[in-house]
Amino acid sequence: MSLDRGTKIYAAVLASICLGILLAWLLTLDFRLGEIDDMLQRDPLISSYPYPFRAMQIRGTTAIISSPRSSTMPAVKFIGLIKPSLKNLSDQDPKLITAQKELAAVQSKVRKLVVDREDIDRVEWRIDKEWFAEKGIWLD
Repeated sequence: MSLDRGTKIYAAVLASICLGILLAWLLTLDFRLGEIDDMLQRDPLISSYPYPFRAMQIRGTTAIISSPRSSTMPAVKFIGLIKPSLKNLSDQDPKLITAQKELAAVQSKVRKLVVDREDIDRVEWRIDKEWFAEKGIWLD
């Protein structure tokens, strides 16, 4: 089947636009996010923790890393989600305090590994709304 001249021009313009959009999208990808995620998954302490820390964005030399805790989601409430046996314990219960220290140690290790990269100077933590939404918890 042969295309007329107008259809060929239209197809060429459409293909050029699609290639331009694809190229623009590829140029905005930051492959460092995947590198950071892979690095975190290779660490036994971090990868064995029930929450999957991940790189969300890089702005300049600042890595924005997902976090399970914030002012809207206190650590105690988060720990109750990943360890239901600790859900109804007092804030001063030794088991809950141990779980909080474990979370702090893992999060500290995440920060250290990320900041040890040559291209990252600091870490910002951002609450992982998607992870909580998957668990049926909607955060503002």
